[in-house]
Parts: sequence; C-alpha cells; structure tokens
Amino acid sequence: MLRFRHHEGVSWRRGGMSWPSRVFLSGQAVSLLGDGLAVLAIPLLVLGLTRSPLISALSAASVTLGYLAVGLPAGVLVDRLDAWRVLVVTDAARTIAFAGLYLLWLTGAARLWVIMTIALAAGAASVFFETALVIVVKDLFPGPRLIRANSALELASQAALVAGPAVVGVLAAAGELGAALLANAVTFGVSLATLLAVQRNVPHTSRRTGREGGWGGGWDAMAADFRAGIGYLLSVRVLVIMTVVQIIVNLCLATEKLLFFYARDTLRLSPAGVGAVVAAGGLGGVAGAVSASWLAGRFGQIRLVVLTVAASGLALGSVSVTHSLVTLAAANLAYLWAITVASLANRTYRQLIVPRQLLGRVTSTVRLLFLTADPLGVVIAGSLAAAIGDPRPVFLGAGILVAVTAAAGWRAGLRHAGPAGPPR
Repeated sequence: MLRFRHHEGVSWRRGGMSWPSRVFLSGQAVSLLGDGLAVLAIPLLVLGLTRSPLISALSAASVTLGYLAVGLPAGVLVDRLDAWRVLVVTDAARTIAFAGLYLLWLTGAARLWVIMTIALAAGAASVFFETALVIVVKDLFPGPRLIRANSALELASQAALVAGPAVVGVLAAAGELGAALLANAVTFGVSLATLLAVQRNVPHTSRRTGREGGWGGGWDAMAADFRAGIGYLLSVRVLVIMTVVQIIVNLCLATEKLLFFYARDTLRLSPAGVGAVVAAGGLGGVAGAVSASWLAGRFGQIRLVVLTVAASGLALGSVSVTHSLVTLAAANLAYLWAITVASLANRTYRQLIVPRQLLGRVTSTVRLLFLTADPLGVVIAGSLAAAIGDPRPVFLGAGILVAVTAAAGWRAGLRHAGPAGPPR
C-alpha cells in the first residue's frame, strides 16, 4: 500500500483550492505557454539553418519522437521514482536546454546537429515530465477536483497553442527569434520555481525505496515492471475497450490533417480564411476545456466520453458538406470542442481507476499507442484523398466510422462501467 505524507500546507484553502494547488496550476500554465512557443520557435530556427522541410518537421515533432524513444521506459521509471522530483529535474533540464539554444543563437554558433540534439533531449525530458504530471495531478486533486484540474491545464494548453505560435511569428518577423527561445527558457524556469516553492506542502511518494527504486534491480526488474503495467491494462475490461476505441478514433481523426488542404484547394479560401478556420478550432478547444468539468458532473465520465466521441465523428463528417468559410469554421469549432471534452473525460477516468503505482506505465503505454496510430491515419487519409481526388468522402467516411466506434464501445461494455472510485 502507498502511504502519503500529508503536510499542513495542503489544507491552506481559499475558495475550495489550497495555496500550493493554485501556485502549482499557475506554474504549469506558464510552462504550457513555453510548449506553445516551442511549437514554432525550434522549427523556424532549424529552417533558418538548413532550408530542409523534412529536418524542420522532425524538429517540430521532438516530443513525438521522444515518446517513441523513451515513452515506455519513462513510464516504468516514473512509477519507481518520486514523481514530484521528476517534474523538478525535467523542468530544470528544459530550462537549461532552451537557455543553451538562446546562447547559440545569440553568439551565432548554432549548428544543426547541436540544435537537433538539444531539441530531442528537451523532447525526451517533456515525455518524463508529462508522465509524472499525470501522477502529481492525481495526488494534488483527488476525486471530483481531478477533472477540474485537468480542465484548467487543458485550457492553458489550448490558449498556449494559439498565443505561442502567434508571439513567435511576430518575433521572427522582427528578426528576434532568439527572444522566443529565451522566453521559452524563462517559462520553464518559472514552472521550476513554483514547483520548488510548494514542494514541502504537497504529498510525495515513490513506489519503491532503497535498492529497488530507480534503476535498482537491473533491466530484468524493469522489464517485469513493464509487464505488470501491460498486464493490468489488459486485465481491466473498461480500459481495454476505451484504449481500443481511442486507437481507432485516432486513426480516423488523423483526417483532420486534410483540413488545410480542403480549405485552401477545395473551397479556395484565402490564407486569412484558413487562419480563421484554425482559430475557430482553437475556440472550440477552449470551450471544451471550460465545459468538460460541468458536463462530467451532469452525464458521468464514461457516458460523456461516448457521447462526445460520437459528436466529434458527426462534426468531422459534416466537413464533407461545408461550402463556405462560416460552415467549415463551425464544423471545426464543434469538432475541437467535442474531442477536447472526450479527451479530458477519458484521461480523468483513467487517472481515477488506475492504481497510482501503475499509473505511469499505463499512461505511457496508451499514449504511445495513440501516437503510433496518428501518423498511420495521416498516411491512410492522405492516400485515399489522393486516390479519390476529393477529400470530402474521406471526411464523411472517417466521421461515420468514429460515430460507429463510439456506439460499438458502448455496446461492448462501456455502458456497464460504473463511476470511477478509488482504485484497489
């Protein structure tokens, strides 16, 4: 059994949330702004050196590549270590990484291999950070507060994905790309400072101590830990169904990557029009983050997952019948709203029912499966659109399949899943 050391500071409450919790969420909101800045800053830096779209794309996918490289061992190690200390170490690593990139830009000493190495190292650090964050959020926000905390973080993430690239674009146009790299380092530094400020006032634990903790026990012990995580995932029917549903849904929702092509080449929208469609999706994501907690309380998390996955399929399918900027923007807004709510409810339910000592491994495994499905779905959707010569049937077919998958998951056993309670 895990036992937490609760500190007095956890009970300092104002308006239902403790002071450490408020500081923690604020720090993570600033950190997420750093993620939003990195989305565009690193690819622009690489593009300025090489002019290669492939290498620029690889640098933009540093976190995805990090999951492919270290996702599975990250889950095992985070479960063995103190998740809070993992957050501190990885925030420090990302602060140093982006400060280093800024100094390279400032001195004109930037070399492609150095930038790519730092970017991939920062991406790997982000994998450990995001895996540990799932555990820490579960510790700090028990029960019904969990989805509210997840919604607050998702709101910050959606806002950062809109504001971050916009800020970097303005700085790059002014020839001040380095300022974006420096700002990125500062955001991670602020996150680190908030973690250090409240670490004595929050519960800490690691699954193991002594020789068995961390790398203790060698590779055989780590492999056994990994198998235990997979075994648990496969032993819980509701988790198996939800994971299969999301893999199929991710394959289909990769069709969204055709939205830019559809808007520009099929509907002949201007670049400003395409930007408006994307912005509408951002508003949908924000609305999803804001409404998820209330909807979960009203419908329950499992029912909400099924309903919003089906709604996302209907919204995606409706793209096939749009003929104007307004209708396409409305479809994208509805789609991003539905998929954001579904993602939040799904993530929160998994956090609630998976035992804490297994949460890192289960989280890293399902994320790796979802990330693997996405590029495969992009290839399938792009190939079908090229073969047909029109992306509209692809949008329609993918939307129908998503809605059918939601219904099949409900029939397969999600309808019998009870509300999430404390894991055994």
